[in-house]
Formats: sequence, structure tokens, C-alpha cells
Amino acid sequence: MRTLVLIDGQNLFHLARRAWAPVPLDPSSPYAWPSYDVEKLARTLVERVPGRTTAEIRFYTGVPNASTQWFWHGFWSNKLRHLRNRGIKVYRGRINEGGQEKGVDVSLALDLVQATHEQRYDAAIIVSQDWDFGPAVHLAKMVARAQGRELVFESAFPFGPRSSTRRGVPGTTWVRIDKATYDACRDSKDYRPHRP
Repeated sequence: MRTLVLIDGQNLFHLARRAWAPVPLDPSSPYAWPSYDVEKLARTLVERVPGRTTAEIRFYTGVPNASTQWFWHGFWSNKLRHLRNRGIKVYRGRINEGGQEKGVDVSLALDLVQATHEQRYDAAIIVSQDWDFGPAVHLAKMVARAQGRELVFESAFPFGPRSSTRRGVPGTTWVRIDKATYDACRDSKDYRPHRP
């Protein structure tokens, strides 16, 4: 079963931090920064169901302006470059001065619907808890039905003792990523930028 994995990078980072980071936050904690290995996590989620294969991995994140947040701009720029070099499709949105991502959710939603129309997958895993993706899942199901296909939709997200909600994306089967699974998918590479 061809499986498409769509990862909302900021959502994944913040959910893992909320679920497992120590309080008060210890900057050396692996949950204090986006320590996940995108490819390893995607493949782990796909391979937990026998017969599934990874059709494609897509990663979406906002990147702040270099002049206001040079560290995070450099970190994400370096990580995204690495992902592209590994063959992962990357969407780079922006983070405005108020800390809000722009363009990320709509790009993920459009990619899901377009990939459905193009019949590029049989199962889709959205790594996010964002309810804004519910309408896109609903539309993708309608497109698949019109094509005479029945697709599988899952929403995977970190879940721990301090998680604020137990729900995933509406219209999907919810897959909770536990601490052991997340920890097994850590990225050992250092993407931190050198101070300018």
C-alpha cells in the first residue's frame, strides 16, 4: 500500500515539547528543539502496518526572518537543505513577526488533495494534530470516491502526560506517537548555525 507522509514540522516540534520536555524547560533537553529525524520517523510510521511502503515524504515548516531570529532561521535553513538532499520534498513557509506561520497549512492541504487527484497514494499519514486539515481530508475523500477508490487517512502526533488534547485531524484515524518511538527517531545531526 503506497503511503504518503505529510509532516507539519512546527506542529510536530511543539507537540513533542509539550508532551515530554521538562518543566521548567531545560535547553539541553532533546525536546527543547526539533530533534526528530524526518525520514526515520516517516518510515517508522509507515512500516508499523504490514504491506505499506513509503511512496513519498513531504515536510512543511515556517522559517523566521534571519534579521529577527538568526538562530532559528539558520537551524531550519540547514535542516531543510539536508532534507532536500535526501530527496524529501520540502515546503518552506515563513513565520511573521507575531510568531505565526504563513502558507504552511494551506500548502499541505493542497498537496494532499492534488496527490489524491493524481492517484499517487493509497494511504496518507498527516503528522499533525491541526484541525484545520479536516476539510482537506474531507475533500480528498470525495475526490477518491469519485475515482472509485477507498483511501486510508491517519493523523499521527506526539502524545504524553502533558499533551493538551487527545484528538487528531478530523476524518482520520488517530495514531499517537509515544515517547519511545519519538526517541528512537532522533536526528543526531547538528543544524545549529554559527553566530554571524
